[in-house]
Amino acid sequence: MNQNYKTVLKLLFPEKSTLNKTPSQQFEEQLRNQLHSMRQERQKLLNPEDISADFENENYKEIADFIKQHVLTVGKEQAVKDFQTGLNFLHKDLIEPLKEDGDFGEKTFRAFYDIFKYYDIEIIKNAIRKGALSNTVISTSSNSAINTKSMVNQVQNNLGGIK
Repeated sequence: MNQNYKTVLKLLFPEKSTLNKTPSQQFEEQLRNQLHSMRQERQKLLNPEDISADFENENYKEIADFIKQHVLTVGKEQAVKDFQTGLNFLHKDLIEPLKEDGDFGEKTFRAFYDIFKYYDIEIIKNAIRKGALSNTVISTSSNSAINTKSMVNQVQNNLGGIK
């Protein structure tokens, strides 16, 4: 485990201010990412033993890209709760359930790290979708002033439909 939970937390659930970028900032970031990818490819050729660490980083980045719009829409704390619910769906038979408190700490990080041993990234994304939808329905269904269907549609727009 090469990354600590604080690094992964910043990658998965960045502050809203860091997600809203101008087109020139987005282009600059894209160029930086391409340069970084080229360096990584060269590093892989020179040090093949480092490939597993790169695989972990790619998985974290893919999940971060997947959940970014959801973080912008519902906020970091709710997105972490939805994430924890999704992990609980996957881990229900493997570990003690995570406390769905919106705090991305050591236990959440360890559970997230461990699921890559057992599940494909698409299964993980689907579990996060289910967690977000489940939390949305549970939190809004008892309040008639809130349109639950609209909230569910918003979550599906952020994360895509369940596959």
